[in-house]
Amino acid sequence: MLHARSIFVFLAAFHSLAVSGSWIPRDLKVALGEIDSGSIHRIRLRTFDEASGNRWMLVLDPENLETSVRLEEGWTVHDTLGADSTAWGKLRRSEMDFGWKNSGLSHVLAKESGIVLSVDLCPSHHPLDRRLIVRILDAFRRDGKPVPVSFALSGDWIRCHGNDLAWLVALVDSAKIDPTWINHTDHHYYRKGLAENLNFLFLPGTNVTREILGAESEMLRHGVVPSVFFRFPGLVDNESIFAEVLETGLLPVGADAWLAKNQKPGAGSIVLVHGNGNEPVGVDDFLHLLDKHRSDIQKGVWHLEDLSGELEEETESVKTP
Repeated sequence: MLHARSIFVFLAAFHSLAVSGSWIPRDLKVALGEIDSGSIHRIRLRTFDEASGNRWMLVLDPENLETSVRLEEGWTVHDTLGADSTAWGKLRRSEMDFGWKNSGLSHVLAKESGIVLSVDLCPSHHPLDRRLIVRILDAFRRDGKPVPVSFALSGDWIRCHGNDLAWLVALVDSAKIDPTWINHTDHHYYRKGLAENLNFLFLPGTNVTREILGAESEMLRHGVVPSVFFRFPGLVDNESIFAEVLETGLLPVGADAWLAKNQKPGAGSIVLVHGNGNEPVGVDDFLHLLDKHRSDIQKGVWHLEDLSGELEEETESVKTP
């Protein structure tokens, strides 16, 4: 089943406008608060306007961690966040306590030998490495359901690779993949030769919130709904910058198996590969994993996990001081 975060389920015509590029969100801003409509309780993450004057919200279901876009009309808005025992609240508190040391959550509770595949799409002149997706679809086609894959999208990648993103969205619409669209900042600044602790989001003049909103604006303009997750460029952060991300309502996600760095995945690993053509060795390594586990894939004991679903379940084991 396709999740609400994957496509604009609330209005098909609105979706087509976004995909065509004729609609741009205006005045997108962080607007954390609780909202209610009848018995439905959600978290408002963002507000933005569109040309007709309607105000929209990026909304989070705090229990299953799925996002959607809703008209503000008809909702009661509370501009504060109370004590929260939801899945989102537990994960957020856990992140606040120790998440920055790993650039965010880097492991999930997995069923049998499941892993989470995250594909980073940093700015690149190379096209999307489509062989990764094609091979995944071939490997898991017997399951008869969309394959969960997380994509960390940067705004600059989207601006340069609209056709590649449209190809991914078409796979969503045809129920072949079930993506989680992770915020990977707008420009993903990087200066070659500069030490990591001075690079990426540490570069002078970088505005973390502006980078987050810029990436989300590009996602919305191209017809995809941003998830509640964020990935640090280079997996590089510190406690202060990590706190800035949390203040936007997002949950940072790291990785404990960056394949191009020879980190080996195990059950529950969040695996990182770059699908933007800049690090083909990581894609090669993942394709070798598929070959290695071909028999286990056919038996259903080695599979790809949905990031949101597994983190939702993991909240049962989250321990905070």
